Amino acid sequence: MKVALVQMTSVSDIEANIKSISISIEKAAKNNAKIVLFPENCSFMGSGKVMLENAYYEKTHPTLRVARELANKYNIFVLLGSISVLKKIKSILKMNNRSYFIDDKGKVLDKYDKINMFDAVISKKEIYKESNRYCAGKRIVVVKSKIGNFGLSICYDIRFPGLYQKLAELGSNIITIPSAFTEKTGKDHWRVLLRSRAIETFCWVLAPAQVGIHYDGRKTWGHSMIIDPWGRVVAEAKKNKKIIYGDIDIGLSNKTKLLWGR
Repeated sequence: MKVALVQMTSVSDIEANIKSISISIEKAAKNNAKIVLFPENCSFMGSGKVMLENAYYEKTHPTLRVARELANKYNIFVLLGSISVLKKIKSILKMNNRSYFIDDKGKVLDKYDKINMFDAVISKKEIYKESNRYCAGKRIVVVKSKIGNFGLSICYDIRFPGLYQKLAELGSNIITIPSAFTEKTGKDHWRVLLRSRAIETFCWVLAPAQVGIHYDGRKTWGHSMIIDPWGRVVAEAKKNKKIIYGDIDIGLSNKTKLLWGR
């Protein structure tokens, strides 16, 4: 099965990002990919306040609507790595950082709300407090589709191996880790964490990532990767905006499990 991972630089302009997403879906379909995957915050990237001001409720979210229409038009599965979806708790308006798995007819097969909030101090000038604006998800999600069983996760989840063990136990043979990894942590941790999640779960890992400079000078690491169940990097995007492709054999996941008696 041919997969396509989109490495992009999302900006604080939802229409510009939707245009980029649309072009990438068409390109991936014309290159015969069965599924195209986008990174975290593919729809919009800005500060917490600006993210909230530009978020939508699920029923009216333009990025979700366009992705569903194009999935159906081009007969391709689409993973929106994450988009910000409004959620009102009592009188407080917050968001979910939500991943959508869309089939080749434009139907949302399932969705996943990021469980582990990115609350981290990278440096004196680079501080993140995702929990200020976002609600943490509670549900572990495995999408069982005709092209494979996909365990869903988002970026900072990668540092919590227990989640991935559960995804494997629930039958995943492919795990998605769409991300907007910081440049500072990415250069040291990104590759080793991705390979570890593949090796310990015996699953393919598909990790589309943000790259480059975004709002307020925020820098993301890029290096989107396709990793096989043995932990080998099959394809990598480095630091450029591009689409990477890979042919994955889902059966290799089961073969690797059998090898280790799992």
